[in-house]
Amino acid sequence: MKDAIVFLGIQGSGKGTQAELLAQHIGFLHVNIGDLLREQVSLGTEIGAEVKSIIQKGELAPDEVVFGLIDTRLEACCDGVVFDGFPRTLFQAEFLMHHYRVTRVYYLDLKKSEAIQRIQGRIVCSQCGTNFHLRNHPPQKKGICDLCGGKLFTRGDDSPSAIQKRVAAFYEETFILKSFFENKGMLITLPATKSIKELETMILEDIKLG
Repeated sequence: MKDAIVFLGIQGSGKGTQAELLAQHIGFLHVNIGDLLREQVSLGTEIGAEVKSIIQKGELAPDEVVFGLIDTRLEACCDGVVFDGFPRTLFQAEFLMHHYRVTRVYYLDLKKSEAIQRIQGRIVCSQCGTNFHLRNHPPQKKGICDLCGGKLFTRGDDSPSAIQKRVAAFYEETFILKSFFENKGMLITLPATKSIKELETMILEDIKLG
């Protein structure tokens, strides 16, 4: 059974950025469920065809699809996993607890209004997947990724209607997981309004103390 660290938070809270940074620091595999689903869509797979409209509408993918993607992504040699965007429901949380040793859950706390503002300005590199923001983190050259020169675009699930559905789904399905993991003594709440570096430092200090 592998160790797992989980990042929870409303869309736009920065959990993906912090999950990737932590995975690099501790040598764990970073698994972002949203990225895995979008990859299936871009590859034109059977799964991609099944979930394409679901993703664009801002709805949650079926549990069996999510579990299957996790199984195919895991590497036998990895020491552990940093999950980002999983679990999103109580059923998924119970699956996680049954299949992994969850050592820590970080909840990045952000107000709904700020989350929506962050998502609305988000643009993503079509080649390397790096996130930028029109207001908070604009690229040096309009429409071009600073890292690889790829073209930047707005994700389909970042449309206004999809954003509203995703935020609603978070409060209906995912927010309850904060209490679920808190009651197990696993959860630490961090203010998502802190800078990327400040949050990174807080998380690394917690991991070191843990």
